[in-house]
Amino acid sequence: MLRPVGIFLLAGALALPGVLSAQDRGQLTGSLESNSIYYLDDEIIGTPAHPWGSNNYLKLDYLHGIFSAGLQAEYYPEPLAGYPSELKGAGLTGLYASLNTELLEVRAGSFFEQLGSGLILRTWEDRELGLNNALTGGRITFHTRNRGLTAKILGGMPKYGLWPTTRTALAGGDLSLDLLPLFGKEDSDHSIVLEGSLVDKFARQTEDNIAFLAGTAGFEVPKQVLSWSGRLQYSYGGFSIKGEYVGKAPDFYTEHLKRSKEVYQLKGGNAQLVEVNYAAGSFSGTLTFRRLENMTDRIFLTAQSPSPANTLNYLPSLCMQQTYMLAGLNPYVTYADGEAGFQGDLYYTFRRGTALGGKYGMKLHVGGSWIEALPFALPDRDVHYLAYRDINIDLERSWSRKFRTILFVSIQENSPTHGNGKRTDAQNVFVLDALYRFSKTVSLRTELQYLYSQELTRDWMAGLVELSFAPHWSISASDMYNHGSSKVHYYNFGASYSWNALNISLNAGRTREGMVCSGGVCRWQPAFKGVSLRLQWSF
Repeated sequence: MLRPVGIFLLAGALALPGVLSAQDRGQLTGSLESNSIYYLDDEIIGTPAHPWGSNNYLKLDYLHGIFSAGLQAEYYPEPLAGYPSELKGAGLTGLYASLNTELLEVRAGSFFEQLGSGLILRTWEDRELGLNNALTGGRITFHTRNRGLTAKILGGMPKYGLWPTTRTALAGGDLSLDLLPLFGKEDSDHSIVLEGSLVDKFARQTEDNIAFLAGTAGFEVPKQVLSWSGRLQYSYGGFSIKGEYVGKAPDFYTEHLKRSKEVYQLKGGNAQLVEVNYAAGSFSGTLTFRRLENMTDRIFLTAQSPSPANTLNYLPSLCMQQTYMLAGLNPYVTYADGEAGFQGDLYYTFRRGTALGGKYGMKLHVGGSWIEALPFALPDRDVHYLAYRDINIDLERSWSRKFRTILFVSIQENSPTHGNGKRTDAQNVFVLDALYRFSKTVSLRTELQYLYSQELTRDWMAGLVELSFAPHWSISASDMYNHGSSKVHYYNFGASYSWNALNISLNAGRTREGMVCSGGVCRWQPAFKGVSLRLQWSF
């Protein structure tokens, strides 16, 4: 049932475009999204906690010359299963006004920000995760005409749930110097960029449980925690290298010892990141190294299980973000207390007319990751073992103008204890993805997947069929079957319709419990059976 708040928001979205268009007083754009699921009882995967859930978002942006303003409203009569319970209700979760000139931007209200790679601060919205930690406050950004110098200062309160939290406030700044333009060498093929950031977090309130634990250890929780970042980037032609060092002042830290014993202390954090990229002709490659030590940064400290929504920085998993069903079945989650690893990817395009490229060309990608937990972050401190590794190969080839295939192989090994012991769970995933175009408007895509493993829930198989009638209709059916252990089918049937900027999709089936990841950040999703309806409209 759509409550009065929902009716009001929907009516506003429908009426405002026509009003502003008639008056010709600037440009209004916006979007409306609604995701609802009706949960069904299932004797195999259990009964849901609530009969239904619904997440709804309305976003409006207005632009007139150098002035812009906007708002976002959210409505959760009952949040979807797996989303933070703090989201229940309705709220005006974003409201801003901005003046943007050629050299200066001044913004008041809600805004998203990322400093460097996000290791010390990233505020962003991801509706798949139920995450929106936008700052509510102000930001001033300035740059010179040649953009040799860019500077910003910002401050505000991060959003948690439906409203900005009053527990925490942030202040920060960022400075970027493109050194060669500053010395009058704009036409140089080389680029050297030096950057630095500061973020100061003020805790206005400390949770009683955290204050008690700190007191038992003989210290007080700091009310102010400073983080800083220094970055240097060099590029020439198709080559670039970037390095970043991050430091964090001492804060409340839980040290895990053997036999589940915990010790509480003040401890600082640091991180190092190096990225190398190269591209020339048909070849390109990337290599990333990252080391983390006590880099968890919450909006507020809590003794409860952490939620992805309660985060201030960006620590994605340093491995391939899987999109195929079985390849993403058991994803790796970053161990911010202490890990180090690297990720590398190589891409090569075999051109048309060559022996391997054939008539229509072929693309090859080979990538892999290796991550180890750092000994001081584990109960067993004498050695550190493998936390995660993977090797991924995908080969895409067009056999004709109508037929294309992708062969994908992923070999994964994941430690259930983040490297605190020799045990790992291994799985090998094989995927054949085929697309056939019957005409310019009709196409059929199929996936056949198999997961081989001796651990966890053992072997899986999966399949998908998707028939598209461009530009409007698409219907699909898929199934994941765990024939190695539980003998349970996770089937889904769906249909979607698109018309201009409107998309409506209807799906029904079972969803397996596990981690749902977006951009390398994950949340826990309970199993459920249900019927879902999604509406997305942009105007």
